Amino acid sequence: MATEFPKEPQTGLLAQAQHYWHVILKWKWTAVLFFMLAVAVATIYSLLLTPVFTASGSVWIEDDPNILPFEDVQSFGAGSNLQSHARLLRSRTLASDTIDKLKLYENSDFAGKPEKGQARPDPADPIYREVLTQIFLSNIGVSTAERSRLVDVRFSNRNPKLAADILNALFDGYIEMMVRKRYAASEQATAFLNTQIAEIRTDIDKKERELNKYGSEKDILPLTTAEAPTVARIGEVNRALTDATLDRVNKFNAYNQLNAAPLGEIPDAPPGSLIQRLREQYINLSLDYRTRLATVRPEFPAMQRLKSELDAATEALQNETQNLIRNAYNDYQNALDKEQSYQKLLNDQKNMAYKASSNSVVYNSMRIELENRKALLEALSRRQSETDVSSRLKGLEALNVWIVDKADYPLRPAFPNKRKNVLMGFLFGLAGGIGLALGLEYLNHTVKTSKDITHSIGVPTLGAIPAFEAEAKPKGPKAEFARLISMLRGKGERKETKASRRVEDQRVRFLKPNGTDGDSVGGGMRGGKIDLIASREPQSIQAESYRSIRTTLFVSSPPGKIKTILFTSPLAREGKSSTVSNMGITFAEAGKRVVIVDSDLRKPKQSRIFGVNSGNGPGLSRYLSSHIEPADVGKPTEIPNLQLITSGPLPANPIELLTSEKMDALIAYLKRSFDFVLFDTPPLLAVSDALAMGPMADAIILVARGGQTPIPALKQAKQKLDAHKLKCLGVILNGVDLVEQDGYYARQYYHYSKPE
Repeated sequence: MATEFPKEPQTGLLAQAQHYWHVILKWKWTAVLFFMLAVAVATIYSLLLTPVFTASGSVWIEDDPNILPFEDVQSFGAGSNLQSHARLLRSRTLASDTIDKLKLYENSDFAGKPEKGQARPDPADPIYREVLTQIFLSNIGVSTAERSRLVDVRFSNRNPKLAADILNALFDGYIEMMVRKRYAASEQATAFLNTQIAEIRTDIDKKERELNKYGSEKDILPLTTAEAPTVARIGEVNRALTDATLDRVNKFNAYNQLNAAPLGEIPDAPPGSLIQRLREQYINLSLDYRTRLATVRPEFPAMQRLKSELDAATEALQNETQNLIRNAYNDYQNALDKEQSYQKLLNDQKNMAYKASSNSVVYNSMRIELENRKALLEALSRRQSETDVSSRLKGLEALNVWIVDKADYPLRPAFPNKRKNVLMGFLFGLAGGIGLALGLEYLNHTVKTSKDITHSIGVPTLGAIPAFEAEAKPKGPKAEFARLISMLRGKGERKETKASRRVEDQRVRFLKPNGTDGDSVGGGMRGGKIDLIASREPQSIQAESYRSIRTTLFVSSPPGKIKTILFTSPLAREGKSSTVSNMGITFAEAGKRVVIVDSDLRKPKQSRIFGVNSGNGPGLSRYLSSHIEPADVGKPTEIPNLQLITSGPLPANPIELLTSEKMDALIAYLKRSFDFVLFDTPPLLAVSDALAMGPMADAIILVARGGQTPIPALKQAKQKLDAHKLKCLGVILNGVDLVEQDGYYARQYYHYSKPE
C-alpha cells in the first residue's frame, strides 16, 4: 500500500488559520475592549429597561353543525378558518370593547400617567381613543399552528396582573362577539315577531271595546235563522284572513333570514338540494385551495386551475342564493296579495251585513273577527317564544369556540430577557472583536511582508531584518492602543515621540577595541538595539539576515560592477542608518574594503552609531566647503576594513554641497580606494538630497520598516525614483514580524540562532 502524504491544501489552511490567530493576538487588547464593551452595553441595557410581562392563553376553534331544535336558527359557518379568527382577535372593535369594559383609559399602567398639571384626556375624544386602540393592538400577539385548531394569544404589559386581566377580558369579549354573529338572524326574527304581536294586541283591545260597546247599545239578541248564513260567511272569510296573515308573516320572516344569512347558508334547505351541493363544493374547493397554498405558490398552473374552479363555484353559489332570495320575496308578495284580497272580501261581507240593518249580524261578525285576531296572536306568540329561546342562548358560550387556557399572572418578565441579551452581547462582542481585529489588520496600509513590497511597487526584496523577539511580542494594551491611534492618523503603527528618541539616544552603544559593548543603558540584547548588531551579536538572527543580504548583492551582479550603493528610505525613523552600518560591517567581514559616507547633512547618525565625535576631523561638509584632500576625510573604525566619513558640521546649503564637483571627485577617489562605498542619505520624501545624489551611485536601495512604512509612501518614493530615471536595486525591510513573513513556525528562528 502506497504511503499517503499530507495534502497541500491542508497545510495552506493551517498556515492561514495560524496567520489569523496571530492577527487576533496582535490586536487582542482592542478585541478584548470591544468584547467587554459589548457585554457591558448588553448588561446595562437589560438592567435599565422596564420589565414587560406577557400573559398567554389559548382558544380552541372548530366548525360544528347546527344542534338547535329550531329550523330557522342559523349555524356558524363551517368554512371559517383560523386566520379569520386570528384577525378577529386583533380587531379594533374587540380592542375598543375591552378598553371600555376594563376602563383601561383610567389605568396608568396601560394609558400612562398624564403630565404634571394636566388632566387625563377625555375617553370619548376620538384621537385619544385611537391612541389607546393602537397601544392595545401593539401589545397583543396572536399565532396559529399548522394542523391545529388552537389559537395562542398573548398580551404584554409592565403590570403582570393587568396583562392577565386584559387577556381574559379579551377572551370574554371574543366569545360574546361570536355568539352575536351566530344568533343575529334569530334576533332579527324575534324583533319582527315582537312588533307584529304588539300591533295585534293593540288591535284586539280596540275591537273588544268596540264589541262590548256595540252589544250594550243595541241590546243584541241571538241570531235569527235568516241572519245565521251571513254570520257564517263572515266567519269563514275571517278564518281565511287569519291564515293568510300568518302565512304572510312566515314568508316575510323567511325572506329576512335569507337576506341576513352568510353565503350559501340557507335555512330549511333539504339535503341533496342544489344549494347544498353547491355549498359543499365551495367548502371543499376552499379547503383544498388553502391547504395547497401553504406549500404551492399561487401562480403555479395547478393553483390557477384550482382558483378558477373556486371562483366558478363561488359565482354559482352566489347566483343560486340570489335566486332563492328572489323566490322568497315573490312568495312574500303573493302572500301579501292574498291577505289583502281576503281583507277586501271581509270588508265587503261586513258592508252587506250593515246594509241589511241586522244588528246581530254586525255584532257576531265583530265577535268572530275578534276571535280570529286572538287566534293569530296565539300563533305568533308561540312562534315568538321559540325564536326567543334561541336568542337567549347568547348567555351561553359559543358551541364551537371555547377557552382552553385562561391567562394566569406571569411570574417572570418576557422582556428584557437578561440571560439572552447578555449571551447575545457575549457572542456579538466575540464575533465583533475578532472581526475588528481582522478589519484593523486589513485597514493597516503599512508594509508588513516582502509580498506587500512586490505587490505595491514591483521591486524585489533584498532581505528582511527580523524584529527582536521582545518587539514582536505584544507590549500590552497601552502600546496597542497607541499603535491603533497612530494607524488611524495615517502614521503607521509606531508613533515616535521626543521622549522615546531621547531614551534611544541614551542607549547608543560604543564599541571597544575588542568589539564588545561600551557604555550603554542596559547591556546585551535587552535594549533591542539594532545598531552594529552584526558585530556585537554575530550569531543573532538579525546579523545572519544582514549577511544574507550581503550574499544576495554579491551573487546578483558581476564583481566590480556595483561599488557605490546609496541607501535611502521613504520616511524618517525606518532604520536606514542602522542598515548602512550593519551592511558595512558584513562587507568588511567578507574581506572587502568598505567606507561608509554619512551624507545626511541634516540629521546625521553614523557618528553616534560608531561612537565617533563628528566635531573632530574634517568630515564630509568641511571637505566639500574647504581645501582638504580626499585621503584625509575618512576615519578608521574598530571594525577591520571599515572606514567612516562623518557628516561634519551641519551646513546651511547641504544639497548644493552634495552636487558639487568636489563631491564627484570624492566619489571617484573612493571608488579607486575601496571595494564598496555606502552612502547614508536623508529620507526620499522629506528632502531631495537622495535624488540629487542618485546619478552618482551605481545602485539605490530603499529601506522600509515593517508595520510602520505606509504603502502609499513607499509607492510615492518609487515614483520619484522613476521620475528621475533612477533604478532601485531593491528594498531592505526592517523590523519584520517573522510570523507574518514566514508563518507561525518562524518563532523557531529566534531560538535556533541563539548559541547553546
